[in-house]
Amino acid sequence: MRGLLLLLSALVLLESTDGNQQYDQLSQHDREIIDRAIEKANKEHGHAKHLDFVSIPDVNPDKQMLHVLLKPTSCDKMTKSVHQKDCVIQNNKPQVYCVECRRSMSCFPLKYTEKIKQTISECLNPSSGTHHAGATTLFSHKSEDHPRTGCLGCI
Repeated sequence: MRGLLLLLSALVLLESTDGNQQYDQLSQHDREIIDRAIEKANKEHGHAKHLDFVSIPDVNPDKQMLHVLLKPTSCDKMTKSVHQKDCVIQNNKPQVYCVECRRSMSCFPLKYTEKIKQTISECLNPSSGTHHAGATTLFSHKSEDHPRTGCLGCI
């Protein structure tokens, strides 16, 4: 818990990071994750302005987890939902924090620290979540579009 609080506190210090420079230095895989985070965050939390990449506060390759910090920019929300080099980050605006965990993306406004901590904890400790030993992966699969239901004997 203490580490998560330090992580969230460190986000304030990362505001001065040049997102364009950092984005250009990332692998193609990481840029694809960031672009997915930008798309999801703009769809769920974008208001009048385009949300864009600021930094990667944390990455855990062993757990297949990457955290992405996004902020509103000078560009309109209608801007294509990928990283835009010409959009200027608005440092005085709210932030969105996305967690990519084993190919599943969750994005929350930074003010929802409990949801962010819970998502990170579930990613780092998948067995401590709602998944029970002996259950199939059908029940552990989280899908926003089509929740899966049914009984084990029916499948």
